[in-house]
Amino acid sequence: MFSQMMKCYYLSIFLLVPVLSAKADTEKPTKKEVALIHHWLANTSENRIHQLRGARDNKVFLHKDGHIEVVYNGEGNLVKDGINDGSYNYAHPIKEPLKHFNQDILPWILWGNSRKDPTTVKERLEAYSQDLSAGLSRAQVNHNKKFKRIRIKDSERMAAEFFLRVLKEGEVESILQIIEDPDFKVKKPHLIGKGLTKGLISVIKTNQFIPTERN
Repeated sequence: MFSQMMKCYYLSIFLLVPVLSAKADTEKPTKKEVALIHHWLANTSENRIHQLRGARDNKVFLHKDGHIEVVYNGEGNLVKDGINDGSYNYAHPIKEPLKHFNQDILPWILWGNSRKDPTTVKERLEAYSQDLSAGLSRAQVNHNKKFKRIRIKDSERMAAEFFLRVLKEGEVESILQIIEDPDFKVKKPHLIGKGLTKGLISVIKTNQFIPTERN
């Protein structure tokens, strides 16, 4: 089973599909919620997820087409350690952030960067949580007044549903207020990162959102 999943990971494009149990408590996101999460992810840079296992000097470079991505270490050498390597993005991280999560980020969270990637799901989620926290600050600064005008596909709405579950499980629903209101002040900012990590781990453990081969 695992080998088949890995084969799909390396050979296919992915689409986020919710595999929900009968007892799953899911709420369909509103257009505004989807737009807010879209804005958040569009402002989230992928730095920490390419600095795993102490590689803090790694720097990520993204081609303007959004697909080609490379990582260099502090000595200027191309990173090819199977952990922090740059990868091909099926979707543009900034122009198509929800689709990018569907097709690029979620498979990485579940199965890593390569066949020889020794990092755990927990390690990858913690790194992604740090990128999301930094992206949240940028999203608030780069406030968008046209949240309701963004056109979203159904598959992207599913990604937004994933993040709404994360916010609920991590008890950090205030994140939507942070994104929407540039003047909103968080009383305990340190709890945001902890809540994000908690929510991500909780939702991933349910196995209710998995990438699958797209027809």
